[in-house]
Amino acid sequence: MRSRADSLGTLFLWLLCLNFLGCDGCRKSVPVEEVEVLPYPDCGSEEPTATILASGHLRSGPLMRDAAIVEYYRLMRESCRYVLVVRQEWPLATSDVEIVYDLAFRPLWAWKRMTLPVDSDPEAHADIRRYELRTEPATMTWRRPDGSIEHRRIPGPKPVAVVGPGRSVLGMWIRAEQLEVGEIARGAVLDFRDRWESIKQVALARKPNRMDSSVSDAEFYVHTVFGREAVFADAEGNVLGDLAGLRPHQRLDTPQPDPIPSYGTPDPRNTP
Repeated sequence: MRSRADSLGTLFLWLLCLNFLGCDGCRKSVPVEEVEVLPYPDCGSEEPTATILASGHLRSGPLMRDAAIVEYYRLMRESCRYVLVVRQEWPLATSDVEIVYDLAFRPLWAWKRMTLPVDSDPEAHADIRRYELRTEPATMTWRRPDGSIEHRRIPGPKPVAVVGPGRSVLGMWIRAEQLEVGEIARGAVLDFRDRWESIKQVALARKPNRMDSSVSDAEFYVHTVFGREAVFADAEGNVLGDLAGLRPHQRLDTPQPDPIPSYGTPDPRNTP
């Protein structure tokens, strides 16, 4: 049996992590008794043939305030969908993410598992959330760190994009919009980085291209979200870094942080 001190310690760690993630101006999701459960959005009875379109390894550059962030991503294409898999490692909180998109790069379904490496039992106390975006309103099923299950409704229109742990997630919105310099796309976006996920009206803006050898040998695209977060991507929409200092691993000569264990194999289809 866990002691009261252990329980309070775990609560403190979660609050510390959530304070880091922030929740400025968010609209809280609403608890409900149950939600509509749809099948995982695969391609039906046909044998899936996945093509890897892109993959990346990003991490904190020498000028980034937090020097311990590492991100891996992989984008796969099947006959009826795209699947983006992201892992973002941070010593106080690590997130595993899977998002399914239709062929227009619009999100259908998302999943997130957050573990605290400093917790006494990260796998047992994982925070796991499944987002159903094919219903209106969108819903979330949540396995709390204490193991209990909760369902929530997320007020707002059907999202055209999502923002989650990992900068690479924004690459899918960039791919969907294909903006020219000076153009802006606005729409409802599910932001599930915060303590309480919410759907917000957000602008994606294309800024003039830049050159920076720490990012790429070629000119790269610059987009901003929320009017302040600048993200760098190549012509296909693959994220290369951001203004805060995230950079491609292969362009850094600083040491890679020690890897953080996965604490069990992520299981998007069957959890929570």
